[in-house]
Amino acid sequence: MTENERIFWNRILELAQGQLTQATYEFFVLDARLIKVENQVATIYLDNMKELFWEKNLRTVILTAGFEVFNAEISVDYVFEEDLSSLNSNTSNNDSNATLQPTTQQQTQILPVIQTDLNPKYSFDNFIQGDENKWAVAASIAVANTPGTTYNPLFIWGGPGLGKTHLLNAIGNSVLLENPHARIKYITAENFINEFVIHIRLDTMDELKDKFRNLDLLLIDDIQSLAKKTLSGTQEEFFNTFNALHNNNKQIVLTSDRTPDQLNDLEARLVTRFKWGLTVNITPPDYETRIAILTNKIQEYNFDFSQDTIEYLAGQFDSNVRDLEGALKDISLVANIKQIDTITVDVAAEAIRARKQDSPKITVIPIEDIQTQVGKFYGVTVKEIKATKRTQDIVLARQVAMYLSRELTDNSLPKIGKEFGGRDHSTVLHAYNKIKNMIAQDDSLRIEIETIKNKIR
Repeated sequence: MTENERIFWNRILELAQGQLTQATYEFFVLDARLIKVENQVATIYLDNMKELFWEKNLRTVILTAGFEVFNAEISVDYVFEEDLSSLNSNTSNNDSNATLQPTTQQQTQILPVIQTDLNPKYSFDNFIQGDENKWAVAASIAVANTPGTTYNPLFIWGGPGLGKTHLLNAIGNSVLLENPHARIKYITAENFINEFVIHIRLDTMDELKDKFRNLDLLLIDDIQSLAKKTLSGTQEEFFNTFNALHNNNKQIVLTSDRTPDQLNDLEARLVTRFKWGLTVNITPPDYETRIAILTNKIQEYNFDFSQDTIEYLAGQFDSNVRDLEGALKDISLVANIKQIDTITVDVAAEAIRARKQDSPKITVIPIEDIQTQVGKFYGVTVKEIKATKRTQDIVLARQVAMYLSRELTDNSLPKIGKEFGGRDHSTVLHAYNKIKNMIAQDDSLRIEIETIKNKIR
């Protein structure tokens, strides 16, 4: 790399780091590298999945650095692993392309027919992306584009109903679309154990080995179930299956309700292997993402949902997507019985009443009590909190009260907004996120809010 190229690249990294959050910078930028700058074209190496991000978010950064260092408009040519390999030899490309060729080309024996057990309705196109799952989505797309080469294994963890199974199937369906001959298997860990038991009883373990160790893509859901089992040999068989696939550059994707390190009953050698690739987390969807999920899901129903109804539902269920889907089914049942075409807030509230009663409740506290205690602490009145005055002390009290209303009650964002002088739900969401971020950085504010919480409770 020439001196100017080095200065140019360092300037790109400096500008990108100033523009992006640290997590985004580390994920999308840190692994990139400059190959050369020639004829006003910068050749930059990236992972396949990151090109769109660079084009959308860092094009201006590259232009700025180009004018600063070369006094010229620098265009970009992105290259990927296969492009770099082809510069040295053609054999690497051939090996890469062979990764998902039918295993029969590499084996002389006739392998058993594989039932993929993929659900065709799950795809990347109908997966709603938000801040809470964007890393998992990006990693899943990368794996689907270049199986066995990018992140192997890919380990996705998070609570129930957050989309882990959707992503597993989306990866499989995407790979199958590109290569219909690929040997793909989606299976839960529980069913893997069941198959192991059956083959042990029938003394047909060679069939199980042929089935799983000659796959191109293995998708294992709820791997934590394997940790619960003490049946002799199950973890040993999975360990050997994992090694056989990984050693042949075959892709493995696992989901779990906890991190690899929290799989306490799993053998240490398996935990170690689960961490060889990339571990990504999915957290519960935020309010805006729940709005998007509901807007997408209601298209499956022959009813008209008002925007108020969608916002109401998004405020009622904030733990997972499955609750939202269940609520829509409850509403559909009530609407069909009553022969209703338009779903109002009242209809939705009636339909989900039983579901809400069965679900864990957030402590219900009157919003007025929260406003009163916050006002006393910061020396402002409830009337001032609800009004539009924007002095620093009132704004802080107002935002803290909104934050606590979201934290301590089961009211929707629109309902909270109405209790604060008829403000829009987006104002409440902004206040909530701002205070949440401030707490993470300001111990004094965190202590203040904990003090107010104790007074409210």
